[in-house]
Amino acid sequence: MEMELTVFTPTYNRAYVLEECYHSLCAQTNQNFIWLIVDDGSNDNTGNLVQQWILQNKITIQYIYQNNLGKQRAINTAINNCQTKYIADLDSDDKYLPDTVATILEYMEKIKSDTQIAGIIGRRLNSNGQILGSKIIPKGSFVTNIDKLIKGYKYMGDTNRAYKTEILAKFLYPEIDDKFIPEDYMWAQIDQKFGIYFVNQAFAISDYLDDGYTKNIYSLYKKNPYGVYLAFNQLLLSKRGLKYNIISTVNYSAWIWKFKIRNSFSNCKNKKRFLFCLPISILCYIFKFPKWIFSAEEI
Repeated sequence: MEMELTVFTPTYNRAYVLEECYHSLCAQTNQNFIWLIVDDGSNDNTGNLVQQWILQNKITIQYIYQNNLGKQRAINTAINNCQTKYIADLDSDDKYLPDTVATILEYMEKIKSDTQIAGIIGRRLNSNGQILGSKIIPKGSFVTNIDKLIKGYKYMGDTNRAYKTEILAKFLYPEIDDKFIPEDYMWAQIDQKFGIYFVNQAFAISDYLDDGYTKNIYSLYKKNPYGVYLAFNQLLLSKRGLKYNIISTVNYSAWIWKFKIRNSFSNCKNKKRFLFCLPISILCYIFKFPKWIFSAEEI
């Protein structure tokens, strides 16, 4: 049977937790998938562990090792090497629920012929079984995008996504020296051109580890100022309501001034919004707000 779905996991020195991810995939009710692991330069025993799993032959595994280039390069590698129609993301510290692959393929079948829908998006649970994020989304599934979820439903929370590979391949991350670009850079571009099918049920269980992106996000931001600038600039095109638009523009302004990003105005994707918010941005810069940008923690 030809595989239809690639479940992609980027990893870096996560051998100690990757096994839970593996077991969750072995337990899937639908095995019509390839697990693609992109090892971003791990120096632990990740490679040996994965080779053991390949020999066990419980699920189909594709393993790619690359030099440490950052998560966005690992994502590019996965997309460029994906041989299936659909690709889903599963972080190394996450676990799929037993029916997640079956659910993804079920909904992908519904949208496969609709060229205006890029993929599907589901929810995440914490280890206590609680939804990560707001619970005000209406029951049932519907076509939307992140802008509409935030503006119309005041949505907050982590998501788990699957896309049509041919669409994702059009939105690769740029090849830059910074090793981190927030995922908003890619997702916001897709959301501005395509809808996404919101499936209001959990796909994955997430635990935020001490060495993960979520708990170290501000430190990552400050170590990769240009990558973060690219994402902030992309978010200037979002339509998530007045409050969100002002906050995202202030973030952009404070960021480019603090880190002295060159040509930031000429390359600004929404000069009108930037100029409209300029008085507020100047006040925020003077009073060092938002504080996380101007904290004492430096690179």
